[in-house]
Amino acid sequence: MYRWMLLLPACLAVQVQAAPPFERPGLGLTPDTLTEHFLAFEQGFPDASIDQRGSPEITTLDFNSLLRLRLIPRLELQVGINSYRYQKLDTGRHDNDVDGLGDSSLGAKVALYRGERFRAAFLGGMLLDTASDTFSDEEDGSFAAVSGGWWLDDRHQLQLSVRYDDSGEDRWLTVVPSWHARLSDEWAVFLDAGLSRNEENGNDNNRAGGGVTWMLTPTIQFDLYGRGALDSDSVDTEAGMGIAVAF
Repeated sequence: MYRWMLLLPACLAVQVQAAPPFERPGLGLTPDTLTEHFLAFEQGFPDASIDQRGSPEITTLDFNSLLRLRLIPRLELQVGINSYRYQKLDTGRHDNDVDGLGDSSLGAKVALYRGERFRAAFLGGMLLDTASDTFSDEEDGSFAAVSGGWWLDDRHQLQLSVRYDDSGEDRWLTVVPSWHARLSDEWAVFLDAGLSRNEENGNDNNRAGGGVTWMLTPTIQFDLYGRGALDSDSVDTEAGMGIAVAF
């Protein structure tokens, strides 16, 4: 009995050190919902992209915020807000800077299956046109995503997610395969690819890259990531850094 009492603090420490299932910074949907925590806040500082496919060259900075609230076991509410967006349009001769509020989203995420080696989740909701006039298309939209994750062992997993976005003017289908490895209780790395197709005009946006996460504490995560275009028809560069906190 005394041996079990001695082992109990160690078991509790392992549970506390388990990283929350944050959505940042991967492209895909995390195949799990909040379980040990009731609330998570995730913030980009910022998320950036450089689009050199034509003229003008467009550099975009998005300060994306995501608030996640666990309502009941296996169900959470997600509220996304693009609190600030900045764009620089470079024609080679003249620069034009614009900024303002971006779009928002409201969704619900449910854990479809939670096993020892495989987990799956579904996310669906609305895209809300809360953007400033510069970025607004004056239309709301909707989105739906499903993901699956396979735990190869205690530290390695594979994920696959599919997301469909209907913003009114554009309809995008995105497939995201990814690989994740936890190097220690504090550090983890991942590789992912985003294969997107515009159902309206057939344009593609295919990129791949990876990133690193650092658990400053068992509930605070810093992230850094970067991706590059896989072909000449895609956005050239995506990069960003951010923080995620669970309560």
